[in-house]
Amino acid sequence: MNQNSNQLLGQPKNQFKIVESVYQQQQPQQQQQQQPRQQQSVSSKPVEESHCIRVRSKEVKAVHRMMLWFCGKKQQKLYQKMKKKHRYRKNVIAEIINTERTYVNDLAIICEKVKTSSLSILSPNDVQTIFMNCDEILAWNKEFLQEMEKGYSKYNLDKNQMPRPYQPVFYGNAQQLKTPDLFAFKCYYEYCSKFTKSNKHFELLKANDQKFKEFLTQLNKNNTLRGMDLGSFLVKPIQRLPKYILLFKDLEKNTDEDYPDLPNIKEIHKYFKEVNEENNKFMDIFMGRLQLQQLSESLKINQEELLNEPQRIFKFEEKLTTIQPNAKHDEDCQVTVYALSDMLVVVQDEKVQKKLQLDSLSFVKNQSDNNKYFSNLFQIVGVGDTIQCIAETPAAKKKYIDLFEKLIQENREHEHQREKELGNQQIKMRYPVQVVVVGTEERNFQSFTKHTQYITEISINKVFQNIFIRYSEIEAMSIKYKQRYPRIELPQLPDKNWLMSHKTKSIEARKIAIENFLQALLQAKESQSDPDILNELKLPKNFFDLPDLYQSILKSNLNQKQQNFKRTTLEGKEELREKGINIEKLKISAGEILKAVYIEQETRKKSVVQICPNKVISYENSKDPSLQKVIITFPDGTETALGVTEQTRVREVLEYVAKYNHLVYYKDFRLYLIDQLKKQRVLDDDEVLFKVIEDERQNNHGILNKLEQMLAKSNAEVLIKMKKYIYLPAKLEESDYKEDPVRLINLAFSILDDVHDQKLQLGFKEYCLFAALYFHMKHQRLDDKLFGEVRRVIPSEMFQSSTDKEWKDLITQCFKALDNELSTISKKNENDQIQKKPNSQYKHTDKKYLAAGVTLNAARTFVQSIMAIFQVQVYEGTQKYFKNLGLEVHPTIYLGLSIHKIHFLNPQRKEQFREIDYSRVNGVKSYPSQIIFDLQIFKEPIRFDTYQSYEIKSLVEQYQAIQKFDEEYELGHQFNIKH
Repeated sequence: MNQNSNQLLGQPKNQFKIVESVYQQQQPQQQQQQQPRQQQSVSSKPVEESHCIRVRSKEVKAVHRMMLWFCGKKQQKLYQKMKKKHRYRKNVIAEIINTERTYVNDLAIICEKVKTSSLSILSPNDVQTIFMNCDEILAWNKEFLQEMEKGYSKYNLDKNQMPRPYQPVFYGNAQQLKTPDLFAFKCYYEYCSKFTKSNKHFELLKANDQKFKEFLTQLNKNNTLRGMDLGSFLVKPIQRLPKYILLFKDLEKNTDEDYPDLPNIKEIHKYFKEVNEENNKFMDIFMGRLQLQQLSESLKINQEELLNEPQRIFKFEEKLTTIQPNAKHDEDCQVTVYALSDMLVVVQDEKVQKKLQLDSLSFVKNQSDNNKYFSNLFQIVGVGDTIQCIAETPAAKKKYIDLFEKLIQENREHEHQREKELGNQQIKMRYPVQVVVVGTEERNFQSFTKHTQYITEISINKVFQNIFIRYSEIEAMSIKYKQRYPRIELPQLPDKNWLMSHKTKSIEARKIAIENFLQALLQAKESQSDPDILNELKLPKNFFDLPDLYQSILKSNLNQKQQNFKRTTLEGKEELREKGINIEKLKISAGEILKAVYIEQETRKKSVVQICPNKVISYENSKDPSLQKVIITFPDGTETALGVTEQTRVREVLEYVAKYNHLVYYKDFRLYLIDQLKKQRVLDDDEVLFKVIEDERQNNHGILNKLEQMLAKSNAEVLIKMKKYIYLPAKLEESDYKEDPVRLINLAFSILDDVHDQKLQLGFKEYCLFAALYFHMKHQRLDDKLFGEVRRVIPSEMFQSSTDKEWKDLITQCFKALDNELSTISKKNENDQIQKKPNSQYKHTDKKYLAAGVTLNAARTFVQSIMAIFQVQVYEGTQKYFKNLGLEVHPTIYLGLSIHKIHFLNPQRKEQFREIDYSRVNGVKSYPSQIIFDLQIFKEPIRFDTYQSYEIKSLVEQYQAIQKFDEEYELGHQFNIKH
């Protein structure tokens, strides 16, 4: 690259130096390579050492050449990007100059030809009314153009040379506008303020004055107006002011900070905005309709299509970046959006791509930035369609959202006003539906049937419901409903690529596509009466009536105080008391705290099942053939059969089985799915239980899955089991299970499940102890027939490490020793109860419950027992970062989440090597196969690869919500300090 490239291609000086320096560095490198080898061989060192130096020198040079190559590639991309920007900037400047020349020429035609000629047929009053102060405007714009030409002549050289990018063009114009007492473009005020009257007078003369008609006809014959109407010329000063703003705004956007002309461009842009705002006071309606007509002509849109709505006017235009379903993700799709009062017209390459109708259901969706490849996303939702946009910065995103929300709100107010004018006619209110993919979960990620579930929040006027859906289900719906509703413009889904389907970039593109498709389908009036759509999405039949139903519930059950969330601690506690919370127990009960936290969350975000619950009953008592049978297993291994609908959520089933099992508190438990391969995952509260089971059964019908089951030697059925999931401080937990023996048993058997799943790292003796405790709780005896159940506590690989006799002998010894100890404690507790000693009512005499207490106390000696544990892979960059800090971290570790902290556990024995308080977690982002923590103690975010990212993020947020509740209500538990 030669040094003239800076001039030839319009490269910014300071940035060009960076690009050019890479190539300049190559020159001395090449000179070094051309030096004679004799100079390298001259050395006073031994031959062997000199040879080593030469070899090492070659390696260094090779590495250096490679570095230069990579650097050159990077700078070449930067260079091409800036070159493209300069070319665009040159075109904008040329457009400003050329359009100004044309505009001044048109003003001269009006003033020097048409106005002068009209003096012979019109009265002075008519001439003044029609042409107003156009002479004054012409005189000023000639001066303004003259200064432009001066600057442009220095910028744009002759045809054989390229522009000088650093030559200021608009310095003279900026100085003109700063001149004190200069009227400048303020002369347009008079023209704009009188234009409505002028236009009416012009139309009146054109209709009634024969001489004026003939005059206009003669102008057309002479081609004085280039075949246009005189009215089109008279409106040009009105049209020119907004055009200045758009042109200088575009130029400012594409001018870098180091350009000397940037302050001038900013000054001119600001000036025109101020002048135009003043003129808009006079011209809003007229100008809006006029610009609408002009837009129709320029885009070749049927005028009747745009002008048929009498209240529709042009509002503004914006250049946006949109994401198309099948566009390459690394290419920007630049469009111009023309905003009308009730419609958005999207134009790309001077072709209309889309016309998005706006109504009272329209809105702007502020999309989550929890994406790896897409950020600053927002979506404009209209009637049956959407525009998916991406902003350059968070500030730009906010600006666009505010701008379009204001437009939609104004349209809503106009619609409301028109409805009021209809008088007593009853109009059924429709509510906007919002769709947001809040996360993804990889299912069967260790299996042949690996697939992605998209967790999608669908809301209608502050009533929310999460659905779990696969992309293949969306594809099937797209084909089905495009055929059924051809008039609904359903968005195109991205092309399917099986090899890329599990890549993060592909998944994030699909998230956007799912949102757009469901948004359009659910918003369309034509499809809202279709029950098949709601059934496929597992939404209730009365989904679109839920807002009205919710409002009626609020009016009947809630007062204004209960809806006020900005309250004092005392007021908040009183509200909780009214909702069934025992305020006095909040300081001593884990269950009461969790119950209150969930009530707070449900009050702020009302779910569909709260308003429209689904049926759950005992299957034995069910006579309803539409109910589906599901079997729930309790921690102790007992089962119950339930009858559920095809829309019953997991949270509804959990609530029912807790009551069935007489469990007082249950919010810390979850339902787990254990598949045929005995792999388990926690079920989300909003999942549809019957669909979960059916999907799992279908996934295991394939040949590959049968082979997988054979290899794993498993023929087990799908199992739904209730287990402990959320852990609070031991003192608070103890308060609950002392009062609730059912809870005590469930917690103890949950511990034994953890033992079997190897959550706790135990030795031979510890396994024997927990096995003995199992027989005490389950059977209160141990014999040869029952000994086979030991496999429910001891994992197979551990059991095979010793003989059956060794296990049986030690477990029997432990059982007998425990039996003696428990008998002694039982008798003592019985005596305490007889003597009515303090707290004796909480002391059990049944050895089953005493064994359960021993199980919990034994588990407390292991830190892993109070946390949910997830295996993760440490991201390569995070490993290097830790190494630089002096921390050697294994590529595979465990993350433990407790109420207090995030625990980092080594992979060998799950021993803790680091812990971090939640108060030091700035944020958590989950991607399809990765989770990122932003922590105060580290300068860089730390990343882990895992398919359980959404579950980890949700649990962290749940623990943070509990701590926030503790602080808000001044309970003093200090969850961020380990108890």
